[in-house]
Amino acid sequence: MTLKDKVLEGHDRQLWLAPILAKVGYDTAIGKLLRLVFYYMDASIMLNAWRDFLYIRKDSIGDKYFAVDQGIMHSSHSQVRELMQTQPQLRGNDLGIIRILAPSYLLDNPLSLGTNANEHTGLRTVFLQALPEPSGQIDFLGDLVEQSLLEAVKRGELHIGNDLPKIMLSILHQVVFQISLSEEEITASSSYIKGFALASLPNFISKYLLAILTAPNIRHRQYLTKQYQQSVRWPSYFETGAQYQLNEHQIANSLFDMIHLAGTAGTSALLGSVIGVLCLDNALRNDLVTQVNAFWNGKESLDPNALEQSTLLNQVILETARLYPPVRFVSQLTTEAGEVEIGEQKCPFQKGTRLLGSIFTANRDASRYQNPDDFDVTRNFSDILSWNGEGHERACPGRSLSISLIKIFCLHLFKNYQWDSITEVKWDFEKVTAVTPNNLVLQGFAQRL
Repeated sequence: MTLKDKVLEGHDRQLWLAPILAKVGYDTAIGKLLRLVFYYMDASIMLNAWRDFLYIRKDSIGDKYFAVDQGIMHSSHSQVRELMQTQPQLRGNDLGIIRILAPSYLLDNPLSLGTNANEHTGLRTVFLQALPEPSGQIDFLGDLVEQSLLEAVKRGELHIGNDLPKIMLSILHQVVFQISLSEEEITASSSYIKGFALASLPNFISKYLLAILTAPNIRHRQYLTKQYQQSVRWPSYFETGAQYQLNEHQIANSLFDMIHLAGTAGTSALLGSVIGVLCLDNALRNDLVTQVNAFWNGKESLDPNALEQSTLLNQVILETARLYPPVRFVSQLTTEAGEVEIGEQKCPFQKGTRLLGSIFTANRDASRYQNPDDFDVTRNFSDILSWNGEGHERACPGRSLSISLIKIFCLHLFKNYQWDSITEVKWDFEKVTAVTPNNLVLQGFAQRL
């Protein structure tokens, strides 16, 4: 059976399931079991061919279709944008299409993405307090980036998949908590991120049957969240959180997720893609360096205005985020039952059904972007969907810091460093990993004299 046949056959099963759930109940024991079975059936295909899965269903069925646990996938730019702008949103403890079925991996604390009402407002307020205004700390951030690049010089290479997440972990712990992690702690945090998929397995399997894999990561999370509460920054975060009836466990664990998942996994993936794009396009890289030379000699500290002056780099980051979004899906829950048209068939859906948005296909929607698969820095990015859009309660609170860190890193990298050769620049659109050229290595990495 071809991949297309498997993907479409799976959707036929989803169509069969819709009226069954209407009869047996969405959240009854049998309803939950049926949804779980269908979730893993779809996931078994998506894990190894996620991009083809999305486009086969989109092209064959339409811009709306069922996926994973009877979620309603929206794939066009207008649909996903409308989803993002919905206020208020009801969220479940999900990370895009991934259901968090092993709360033990998160110390029984929900992702901040999955919180609602006062809890969500409080955590968002803490995050905004923890994330600095980049231009006000450009010297500090530049020093942290420079230190990390000098370490890469000692190794003689900069490995995108291995080094960038560790660099981001180190920087963000310094920024948020003024904590310097040891190499062992950084490695343990990196392992936690790599093992996060284990949280999508049933709790008994993840916590007990796979304890040899999950237990070290859980212990590390317990250790770090305790370290956070010893930080000089902790009293102010706790004071803010307490105003929203948040306790120490909620605040520390949510900041852990902010740093490890959104901050590190997301920002390092986009940074890697930006570096990959610039390694492939010599003319674009030369234009970038020419612009940088006009406002920075590479020796003195960056001027706070440098972030605003890096106009070409800003466009490169936004276009890279469009083509290679580090976050590929958004998710929310329906607040009431209803009916949805899938293809030419009207199907019932139940209260609590997941509404999924495919940022990847929306960002490449031909009805929104001309030649959507081409890299073009002259595009209008006013309604870009990466970072969950703008101007609403669920927009990414770390967008400004994420973009600024990537700018600062690239300014230092392309101005002050050089390399002899690079390995292949390739994005993996099959396996569900970070959308970044993980295997890219800048070889013979050295300071520019």
